Amino acid sequence: DRTLNERDHRMVRAFAELAAFEIGRDVEARREEEEKRARIEAVLKDGLFDMVYQPVVDIHNMRTVGVEALCRVRAEPIRPPDQWFAEADEVQRREAFELAAIRSATSHLSALPDGAFLAVNISPATVLMPELEVALRDLPHDRIVLEITEQILIANYDAIRAALAPLRALGVRVAIDDAGAGHSSLRHIFQLEPDLIKFDMSLTRGINADPVRQAMIDALVGFAAKTGSAIIAEGVETEAELQCLRTLNVGFAQGYHLGRPAPLEPS
Repeated sequence: DRTLNERDHRMVRAFAELAAFEIGRDVEARREEEEKRARIEAVLKDGLFDMVYQPVVDIHNMRTVGVEALCRVRAEPIRPPDQWFAEADEVQRREAFELAAIRSATSHLSALPDGAFLAVNISPATVLMPELEVALRDLPHDRIVLEITEQILIANYDAIRAALAPLRALGVRVAIDDAGAGHSSLRHIFQLEPDLIKFDMSLTRGINADPVRQAMIDALVGFAAKTGSAIIAEGVETEAELQCLRTLNVGFAQGYHLGRPAPLEPS
């Protein structure tokens, strides 16, 4: 358009550059999402993950009463499992990933000591999936614990309670994981009435030298006793921490001092 002056040219050029920037950003975002989805789908399709198991110990007689199943991904990039699950969440595949991990973990249930429970991590969204009931259908339900993390918000407690009710009626137990790690702990505990409350390692670490955390755990132990819940302390790494937890009447614990995550030996 020969009627445009230099100022008009600059304005048109500026709009063109802005449009190109926005288009480029959208293209890059779509490319990154496709790469994330491809990584997650490859892990699920090829089974590029293993389950390891960390013992949960009765700290008063030092007997292993259960294990927590933890997922370890064998794919690039090498990173912690929580980052893999977060990426799966970004591409709407977290529930599928969690269900695959649960199926893998429960397939090794026979290798556990007699009577020991198997705890599997699960998000609120996966609790609502019909596939969960199918995955647990043929298992000894009284040996299964569903650990619901405190760190993911629950938008509809009624729906979660309704989904858990038939499983709990069969004997499946519910744990609140990471209690004390965020602001939702008490609400999760009040709303879901868990069978097990797992203290986050941020409360356990160095508790033998921290009277404030000792007072908090002492109060929660009393609460659990009155509501019929059991307490598990996570992240126990020293004998001093273990002795302090015994003094506070904590029943169960897990951590590197008691046993590191490892594959199960075939029965």
